[in-house]
Amino acid sequence: MGKETGIAWTNHTFNPWWGCLKVSPGCEHCYAEHLAVVRRKLPVWGPAATTERRRTESPWKDLPKWNAAAGRDGVRRRVFVASMADIFEDHPMVTAWRVEALRLLERCTNLDVQLLTKRPRNILQMVPVEWLTAWPSHVWVGTTVEDQRRAEERVPFLLQVPARVRFLSVEPLLEAVDLRAYLGGMARHERAGHAASCDGSCFDLPTVSWVIVGGESGRGARPFRQEWAASVVGQCVAAHVPVFMKQMGSNPHDGPAPMKFKHPTGADPSEWPSMLRRQEFPR
Repeated sequence: MGKETGIAWTNHTFNPWWGCLKVSPGCEHCYAEHLAVVRRKLPVWGPAATTERRRTESPWKDLPKWNAAAGRDGVRRRVFVASMADIFEDHPMVTAWRVEALRLLERCTNLDVQLLTKRPRNILQMVPVEWLTAWPSHVWVGTTVEDQRRAEERVPFLLQVPARVRFLSVEPLLEAVDLRAYLGGMARHERAGHAASCDGSCFDLPTVSWVIVGGESGRGARPFRQEWAASVVGQCVAAHVPVFMKQMGSNPHDGPAPMKFKHPTGADPSEWPSMLRRQEFPR
């Protein structure tokens, strides 16, 4: 895991440590927990009082190599940070590791660094203080949104982060969500509270730069409805926000009716309705 990854929207995964704590419905069937706890028998999933976190070794050495290779090739590559953890989890074991990891990522300017968290309220307190006024342009920040409640709880914290790219991972999507207030256009006027009298300044409100959409995969996957995906994609298109449709998941539905795809996780765009075939990246 690392140099090669099955995650369609990135090129590498950098896991400085393993372990996390479930915090919301999207965590219920966590692939990372299954890999760590069930397959590798690591006691790293749960609260700080009863579980540890495991630091890795090779990823720390690999990251500078990926950065050097991207520089030699003249091609920017994306690196997803902590697919086996949450970089902004408040666990005492990872405090020093996080500082070290963020400093290393800061130096990897040939890579687009993708920090994804379910804990966006912690971001501003856990990054280097100078990032608050001079955020590294190659460091993207995102939060997971699996339902409307999580959107309303998490996205406002994400929008406080002065990153060039702020993104949402709407995966696993468990219900229809309305993201328009965070994407742009008239919704920005409405969020500013003065739609009728905006003089143009409300267009400077922070917004989301990129959205990833996907259904749950694996054993016990919860239903993912095609109309939910179509709604999110439509919202992004209307707001001119790049959207990356990742997969329909292992339990896709068209309304109440199950759908069948040849690909086990519904990740072959050629099998999707044409309007969903969008795999765009931030500009």
